[in-house]
Amino acid sequence: MKKTNFYLFLFLILLSGSGLSAQTINPNQYPSSDNKEWGQLLWNMKLADQDISDFTNYQKVDDQGISACRYTVAFSAYFLAIEQYHKFPAWREALQPAFDKLIQRMLQKQIWGYWSHESQGITKFEPNMDRPYSRNDDPVSLGNIMYSGHLGMMINLYEMLYHDMKWDQPGSIVFQINDNEKFVYDNKNLQKVMFDQMMTNPVPGIECERNAVFPACNTHPIISFMLYDQLHNSRYYQAAHLPFDSWFEKVFINPKTKDLASFYLIKQGWAFSGWNPRYGNKMDPVMEGMVQKGIDFNSGGNDGWIGTFMHAWNPKLVENLYPFLKKKHYKMDKGIATLTKDVVAPDAYYAFFATLAAEIGDEAARKGLLKTVDSIYSPVWIDGTYHYPFMDNVPTVNLAAADGDKKPAAPPVTPVPISADNQKSVPACCRSTLVEGHGDATNMKSFPSHSDLADRLIGMARALPANGFYTMVNQPFDDKYYTEPGITGVDIKNVILKRAIYDRVNKALIVSTFGKNEGGNTSFKVINLDPAKTYAVTIDKVPQKDIVKQMAIEIPMETTKAHDIIIYEK
Repeated sequence: MKKTNFYLFLFLILLSGSGLSAQTINPNQYPSSDNKEWGQLLWNMKLADQDISDFTNYQKVDDQGISACRYTVAFSAYFLAIEQYHKFPAWREALQPAFDKLIQRMLQKQIWGYWSHESQGITKFEPNMDRPYSRNDDPVSLGNIMYSGHLGMMINLYEMLYHDMKWDQPGSIVFQINDNEKFVYDNKNLQKVMFDQMMTNPVPGIECERNAVFPACNTHPIISFMLYDQLHNSRYYQAAHLPFDSWFEKVFINPKTKDLASFYLIKQGWAFSGWNPRYGNKMDPVMEGMVQKGIDFNSGGNDGWIGTFMHAWNPKLVENLYPFLKKKHYKMDKGIATLTKDVVAPDAYYAFFATLAAEIGDEAARKGLLKTVDSIYSPVWIDGTYHYPFMDNVPTVNLAAADGDKKPAAPPVTPVPISADNQKSVPACCRSTLVEGHGDATNMKSFPSHSDLADRLIGMARALPANGFYTMVNQPFDDKYYTEPGITGVDIKNVILKRAIYDRVNKALIVSTFGKNEGGNTSFKVINLDPAKTYAVTIDKVPQKDIVKQMAIEIPMETTKAHDIIIYEK
């Protein structure tokens, strides 16, 4: 060994034994939120904290469009999961109960009760334009993966993130039809009933509506299987995704243009798409007329939805498709990012494609689309929360609607402040159009139209790092994670968290905050410290007194200033 290399080797050994210094840890190398992202997180937590039977501030309750409440609730949970995993893994006290309440809300009949009617079929999807199926009140036993897939993914994300297995308990999932009738499940048999359908259906996918398989919705049970298998040593995922992936590539991807189809009609034996916009019934002349008028049934919303979640298990395919999808949908003109008009997902396509760009790691497109939606969606700040109010009064082409091609406008409502007292005075038909702080959502004047779902997706696009879903699903939290240092007692009304992350490699807890215009003194507690070890503390690069023989410690801070707090083993 050369003499210089020997001394370098000796120096590295001594350094490795001397512990970290504050200078070796750069907080800005770790994922972080920004002010808008934190505001959107608080908005989602506020809605999650409402009584689960209270749907104030929710756009739709029982609806079949893309803005249906089940999607709003599910994507709110996915947003929380991203924040928990990537930005705040060392801070669970507020996010876990919010996530749990979203699952409870998903089990309310107001969310899934539509299936009693929809289970009999959607006339547009049937060759004879009839409703040939028997009524089924059980929302997960057959079809309806547009609900059950999300419920399964929500539950298994929750179990992965918190190792709280409450939804595995027999009888934990209850669909109460009325006082005398209910359907009872748990996580295990929910996964089985989805898996059995995927394996026994005429095609390797699960119906949303009867006779119609939407690949976007089928991404969610596959992720649910992945997460469930990791925690339960089962093999649903391996058996399900291989035939689905093969079928998807054969049926849903145009081999020449790489455009993606929207859904597959089982009886007709083809996929509805921009290159084949046919239902195989009396609707076809209508669709032909729309195409002649220039309507394009390719959808950035559909493609963004599929791509974002399929990237969790099939990244190579999605990354190969992305340049074609971006060329098809995305435009940058004079510094302004826009997308081609979308008649399939008109109130969420900007948000879906921004989420795909974030997952792929296309930072320029993600930032460009977020800048655009900030300019066109009229976002509002209310008491420290930030969100994009929905716009309800927009005619759209609804490819899955049974009641015509136009969405009816919501009845006008006089704007009123929302409270427990006056909520009862608002007509039942119109309560879901009211948004606390600014009254009637139908009065919003922004374009393109947007929805509650778009609001949640924009939060996801803002929060997702590159490969965010892929990493979260493929590198789940392990048992050791729950014993590592973390924080509690954060006053979220007065503190804007930027990150709370424990770095296992460097054995360091990094907590960062933003400053507020108004504030004062507060504190939070660091927990799960090892009393047999000594910890060094720096606040804004200034060394503090070491932590010795303690399991927890209070950290004071002044909220008008931004802070970086690092606690690491010596």
